[in-house]
Amino acid sequence: MSGPARKIGVFLCHCGGNISDVVDVNAVREFAAKQTDVVSASDFRFMCSNEGQERLQRTIKERGLDGVVVACCTPKLYEDLFRGKAGEAGMNPYLLEIANVREQCSYAHRHEPAKATEKAKAIVKGQIEKVRRLRPLEVKTAPIHPGVAVIGAGIAGIHASLLLANLGHKVTLIEKSPTIGGNMARSVKTFPTDDCAMCTLSPKMNEVYNHPGIDLMTYAEVREAERSPGKFTLTVEKKPRYVTDACIGCNRCTERCPVSTAKAPIQVASEWDQGLSKRKAIYLPFPQALPQLWTIDSDHCFYFQRGGTCRVCSMVCPAKAIDFTMKPETVDLEVGAVVVATGFKEYDPTPLKHLAYGRHSDVVTQMQVARMLDYMGPTKGVVSRVSDGKPAESIVMVQCVGSRGAPGDPDTHEYCSRVCCMVAVKHASLIKKARPEAEIYILYNDLRAYGKGFEEYYAHSMELGVKYVRGLPGKVEAGQGKLLVDVDDMLTDRRLRIPADLVVLSAAMEPAPVDAILGSLHLDKTPDGFIKEYHAKISPTETAVKGVFIAGCAQGPKDITDSIAQAGAAAMNAAVFLGSGEMTLNPLVAEVDPLLCRACDRCTEVCEFDAVHVDLEALVARVDETSCEGCGKCTVVCPTGAISVRQFRKPQIEATIDALAPAPMAVNP
Repeated sequence: MSGPARKIGVFLCHCGGNISDVVDVNAVREFAAKQTDVVSASDFRFMCSNEGQERLQRTIKERGLDGVVVACCTPKLYEDLFRGKAGEAGMNPYLLEIANVREQCSYAHRHEPAKATEKAKAIVKGQIEKVRRLRPLEVKTAPIHPGVAVIGAGIAGIHASLLLANLGHKVTLIEKSPTIGGNMARSVKTFPTDDCAMCTLSPKMNEVYNHPGIDLMTYAEVREAERSPGKFTLTVEKKPRYVTDACIGCNRCTERCPVSTAKAPIQVASEWDQGLSKRKAIYLPFPQALPQLWTIDSDHCFYFQRGGTCRVCSMVCPAKAIDFTMKPETVDLEVGAVVVATGFKEYDPTPLKHLAYGRHSDVVTQMQVARMLDYMGPTKGVVSRVSDGKPAESIVMVQCVGSRGAPGDPDTHEYCSRVCCMVAVKHASLIKKARPEAEIYILYNDLRAYGKGFEEYYAHSMELGVKYVRGLPGKVEAGQGKLLVDVDDMLTDRRLRIPADLVVLSAAMEPAPVDAILGSLHLDKTPDGFIKEYHAKISPTETAVKGVFIAGCAQGPKDITDSIAQAGAAAMNAAVFLGSGEMTLNPLVAEVDPLLCRACDRCTEVCEFDAVHVDLEALVARVDETSCEGCGKCTVVCPTGAISVRQFRKPQIEATIDALAPAPMAVNP
C-alpha cells in the first residue's frame, strides 16, 4: 500500500470471559502489535463500558490515531457506539472497524481454543489491512420533518398515539377498518384478572378519538411510502363509506337493509363476530365503535350490485346522510417518523384435516368462543354448538393449532404464539364460572403460564374443575350427536376418546397481511413473517430503516400487557428521534466512477430503494445518497466495477481477504 503511514490502534475486549475464556487475548494483542501501522494494541475486560470507552478516546487523543480496530462482538451491537466515541475524540468515525471475534471465534469454536485464537488473529489482521485503506468520510445531517404516522389502531397503535400526542407531537393514526380498537375489542375479558376488555379499552378509544393532537383516519390504508432525508411521504387511500358525517346513529338503515335477511340472495358473515352471525350491507361493527359512523359495504350492497335498484337506506335515513356518489380519496401525508402497529390475524386451521375445522360447524377457534362469551355477541354470552344453538355441555380445547409445527411443514408455523395457553385457560374458566356443570378438557403439549399472575390463574382453573390432558389429538370425527376426539394421554399412557359438543382450536397468531406496506417502507420480515426488529434484545422497537418503529403483534406474538409495554417503548424511541431535530445520514453508500460507467442501467434495475438513476445526458449512473442504504446489490451486477460502496471498495475487500487467506481454518463445532 502506497501513501503516508497510518497510526492504528487495536483494542481487544474480553467480553467478561465470553471471548477471553476461549481466545488467547494476550496472544492476539501481541500479534496485532506487530502489524504494519499499528502503534497501539491493548486489551480490556469490557470495551463497551464507560471505562473502556474512555480508554479508547484517551488513546486516540494521546497517540493521534487515524484508524481503529475494536475486536469484540458483532458490529450490530456496538459499532455505532464506538464510532460515536471515536468522533468525539477527534477521529473520523468511519476510520473505525469492528473485528467480530466473539460470534465468529469464541462462540463458534469454543471446543478448539487454539484454532479459535488463530482465526481471531486472522480476522483482526484483515480489519487492520482494511483500516489502512479506508478514507475519511464526511458526516452529513438532514432536518427531521415534524409529525408521526401510526399505522394500525389496535391497543398498541392507540397507546403509542396517545403518548406521542401527549408529548406534543402531531400524530396521524391510520386504521384500515371502519373502527378503531383492533383485536382487543373482540376479546371480552382479559387474563389473568378477567377484567372487561372494552371497559379497559373504550376510555382509550375515546381519548384518542377526541385528542386535539391526533388526526384519526379510519377505513383508510397506506398504499405507498416514499423516503427522503428526514421525511416519509405516505400515500393514504381513504375508502368511501357512502355515509356522511351527518349520520346521527339511529340505526334505521341497518334495520331496514334487505341484505342478510332470511330470503335475501346476498348473505354476509359478520367479521366482528368471526362468521358466527350475519351483518347487513350497511352497518356499525359493534355498539362502542369509533367513529360512530355507519359504513356501506359496496361489495354486498344491492344498490351497487344491482345497478341502483335498492335505495332503502337512503329513503329511511332522517339525516339524509347516505351518499352513493362518494369516491375513494387519496391523501399525501408527510411525517418524520412512522410507527407500524398492524397487529395480527388468527390462523385458519382448515389445512389441518384431522381437526375437521371447516368440515364440521362445531369445530371453532378461540376467537369465535370469545365472541360467544360476549353478552352482546351472537349467542348472548352462552358458549353454544354452532350446529343447533344448544349450550355446549362438553367442550374440548386443543392447543398449538398451527403453532410449534414440524420444521418444513407448509401448513403450520414453527414458532410458539405465546398467548394461546392463557386464552384457553381464560375461556375455560369463564365457562366454568357461568356453568359449573360443563365438562371442559384442555389438550396441550406444554402449558406456558409465564406472566405475572398466570400460574395462579392456571391453578385456579383446575380448582374450578377444568381438566388438563397432556397430548394433542390424532383425529376429530363426528359421532352420534357429538364430536369424538381421539388423544393419547402422555401422563397416564392411555388412549382417550372424548365426546364433545364443541371442539375449540387455539389457533396461532399470524402477522397481518401488510406486505405492501412493508415493501414501501423497505422493512424486512423474519422467517415467520413478522416485521424484523433491528436487534431482538437491545432494539426491539427499532428497524433497520431510521425513523420507522414497530409495536405490538406486528413484531411477533404477544399479549395485551406486552403490546402496551412495547408500544410505550416505540413511542418513546419515536419521540426521541423526532425531538433530536435532525438525523445523521449514512455515508456508507454507493458511489460511481464515471470513467468506468457505461450507463447500462443494471444498477437501477436491482436497486429496491430507487436510489440509482442514469443521467441520460452525461450517460452515467447517479446515486441519490439520501435514499441509498449501502446494501451493495448494485455492485454485484455492475459489469465494469464502476459502482462500489464506500469503505467496501475492491482494494479494501481484497486486502481483508488476503489477510485471511493464510490462516488455518477452524472446523465447525
